[in-house]
Amino acid sequence: MSKKLLGFVLVVLLSSCVNSFLENAPFIISKPICVLEGSYFEYTYAGIQFDFLNKSNKSISSITVSFLLYDAKTQTNPFMGSNVFEITKLTFISPDENKEIILSLDKFIYIAPSEPYLIDHFYIKKIEYTDGSTWEDKHGVFSI
Repeated sequence: MSKKLLGFVLVVLLSSCVNSFLENAPFIISKPICVLEGSYFEYTYAGIQFDFLNKSNKSISSITVSFLLYDAKTQTNPFMGSNVFEITKLTFISPDENKEIILSLDKFIYIAPSEPYLIDHFYIKKIEYTDGSTWEDKHGVFSI
């Protein structure tokens, strides 16, 4: 088999796997925003807010998200350590339910930010369903 034909076959097979994966995303999410000092019970100083639509036919018990945060002015890491975050939110979401999700950043920060952080590479890393099954995107294929 020639290298060109082998390359073509691999591209077709891999693209069909990715397309199949993309078509099976069990959710729709809005673009996340950083919110400060709101009237929410979930945080005091800073949080991440987004909408989540459960497109699956199963109820969700928790969602794990992964994202990066940057300072709005300097667009650099505003923390002493890593700016990579992974947060699990225990929440019940029924099939076809659209829910606003708020993640607290309070336990990760030591100074209250004066401006909202910039959010990058935000994605749903893992969904746990009430029946014990899971869905995962370990590599951020669905990142915003």
